[in-house]
Amino acid sequence: MSQDIKNLFKKYWDIIKEEVNIKQIDILADSLKITKIYKPIWSQISAKFTKDTGKIIQFSKQWNIQELEDWKIKVFDDQKNEWILNLEDYEIAYQWLDWNDMAVDGNIIAKLDLEISPQLQKEWIVREISRFLNQMRKDADYKVDTKITMFYETKDKNLSNIIQEFWDFLKWEALLKDVIKENKKPNWDVFALFSNEESTINFALKK
Repeated sequence: MSQDIKNLFKKYWDIIKEEVNIKQIDILADSLKITKIYKPIWSQISAKFTKDTGKIIQFSKQWNIQELEDWKIKVFDDQKNEWILNLEDYEIAYQWLDWNDMAVDGNIIAKLDLEISPQLQKEWIVREISRFLNQMRKDADYKVDTKITMFYETKDKNLSNIIQEFWDFLKWEALLKDVIKENKKPNWDVFALFSNEESTINFALKK
């Protein structure tokens, strides 16, 4: 990957992570054993290069190719003849590419690490809780800037620990001003039961 492409990715990493819902982006090591193959498209270059089309195909197969700027490539022979191909004139293929959880688009190779760590699992659950609480806010017809008090009750220690660990996140996302762990006051605005596999949390909200 060229330095310009790397810089472009770094510039927009936060947007990409948000749009694709991924935790982290890393650049694949340059030492990754992948061979890029440029394949001139006969139907595309024949009208442009006429009698030289066969030579272009021949010397591209001999790796007589140089990458240029703006996605162009140069094909050359041993007699210092050269032909410039634009992006639409060729295709890119890859040898030695492990296609498991990988995708290719032109010069860009993307690989997804789909292993779910315990931390990622917790972050996924807390985002589900956040969405659940905000749906409760809508059901209670709260204004978007109304801060509320939350009650929760669960027998699942893991879910209880997640709420405590990510309280600041939930407080911001659902506009919570306080939390009550014991339901001593019956006058709540809305009740709902959150489920995660076989575990549940009773939630209640009030202004």
